[in-house]
Amino acid sequence: MPQEQSQRPGHIPGAINVPWSKAANEDGTFKSDEQLAQLYAGAGLDGTKETIAYCRIGERSSHTWFVLHELLGHKNVKNYDGSWTEYGSLVGAPIELGN
Repeated sequence: MPQEQSQRPGHIPGAINVPWSKAANEDGTFKSDEQLAQLYAGAGLDGTKETIAYCRIGERSSHTWFVLHELLGHKNVKNYDGSWTEYGSLVGAPIELGN
């Protein structure tokens, strides 16, 4: 069975980290649109620019895509289904370590 891990640690340069779970209330419902907008703006996300959500395998990032595209109405949002497992294994792809 294939391993779901990358060859290198780190993150895509310029990435902003907002864990998908921050967009949900304790009961599993989505936070209000106002709370969601504050969450992502507070992290530095510019909703007018292209945004590509990713995680380890593209599963949790689909939640982020839904929040940004469907709930907040950001037009230029994509989900990178290969996510870090793919990107972190690409030879020569730039990565950053730390925050």
